[in-house]
Amino acid sequence: MKRYRFLCLLGVLLLTGCNSSKKKTSKGEYTAPLKYGVFLGCDSSSVNKIKNYPNVAIDLDSFNTNDISTLKQNDCFIYAYLSVGSLEKYCSYYETYKDLTFMDYENWPDERWVDVSNSSWQEHILSEAKRLKGLGADGIFMDNFDVYYIASEVYQGSDINKEDIYQGCLKMLNDLSSTGMKLMINSGTDFLERMKDENRPELSKIKAYAQECIFSKIDDYENNVFSRQIAEEKEYLISVVEFMRYYGDVLFIEYTKDNTLKKEIQEYCDEYNYHYYISEIVDLKI
Repeated sequence: MKRYRFLCLLGVLLLTGCNSSKKKTSKGEYTAPLKYGVFLGCDSSSVNKIKNYPNVAIDLDSFNTNDISTLKQNDCFIYAYLSVGSLEKYCSYYETYKDLTFMDYENWPDERWVDVSNSSWQEHILSEAKRLKGLGADGIFMDNFDVYYIASEVYQGSDINKEDIYQGCLKMLNDLSSTGMKLMINSGTDFLERMKDENRPELSKIKAYAQECIFSKIDDYENNVFSRQIAEEKEYLISVVEFMRYYGDVLFIEYTKDNTLKKEIQEYCDEYNYHYYISEIVDLKI
């Protein structure tokens, strides 16, 4: 079964708090006050918009110290983006770790999956987290723990051992927790399921869970073509949401231009006290 659990989140335009009191607009419509914003494709030019969100996920390296001060002054809780399982070619440390990569990242030609069982990569991730904390991060937006799924179900080579990848993921999760920052994971469903099945204590270190494409799916990344998620995949992702909700906030990240589907997403999140973001473009910037 094809699963959209390893999408790379570049940024979020709007993520609304579904359980907050609602305000009436000048047109008589009701919108939920904003609670979360994930702006991974943004930079300093967007600070004045980003600062209106109580919780923001950003690429800290795209912002300067004045930007961070502005966010802090507006009581923004900052999640710093960190890819634990993949390496992008534009990263300053790409040449250092490129030999640890083992497979291209589908739909993202400038990114590759990394052998996270390697101790030098694990040390790098912990070092990066500490650096981000020093820059002002309150939490870490952990992306690409889906490397466990890739190693287990997708990769055809014999040089990557899925059990080693799993242990590497556990090691990095423990290391990131040791920084004292709040941890939010984006997807990583197979990794989460295995921890649940094994009753791993590491699962409780995750305090928020974001999941993409539960109600919607991306058909064409370049032309922003979307459709409804297939029923089997939607059911599977909801089952993960249902156990992850006990560890903290749940954030739905959806891609659609369909107003009917948007309403379904909003009503579902309102009913179950989840948070949601709906975008009409894949390359998310504000």
